[in-house]
Amino acid sequence: MTEDGDLLVSDAERGAAASNLRGHYEAGRLTLEEFEGRLERVHAARTESDLREALRQLPATRLPTLNPRDARWRSLATQYALINGIAILVWLSSGAHGDFWPRWVLIFTLIMFVRRVFGHGHRHRQALPPERSDPR
Repeated sequence: MTEDGDLLVSDAERGAAASNLRGHYEAGRLTLEEFEGRLERVHAARTESDLREALRQLPATRLPTLNPRDARWRSLATQYALINGIAILVWLSSGAHGDFWPRWVLIFTLIMFVRRVFGHGHRHRQALPPERSDPR
């Protein structure tokens, strides 16, 4: 049996670690030289312990929460309320006759709001790298 740190990593895990490093570089936690060196180690990593070593001393990435104090959640809720409020005001100012058409705006924006808050419900599949042809 292998230890947890000695498990081999996939291309997807290396890609996620590289994107994590890119975020830390953009946040100013790494200099260009540190970023390039760590990125080389990530691409050369074979095991989970190799990846952990490349990401050492960096804070873990934090996923957005549904906490109402979370700025992302507040921003999405504000956008939802603003768009729907405008649609209802347009309907009211046009005389509010006939069908309540803003319901379609409400439904569509609710679907988009839920998808953005809870994720898209699917994972992006990465294509396999092209097979190398033997140059002989």
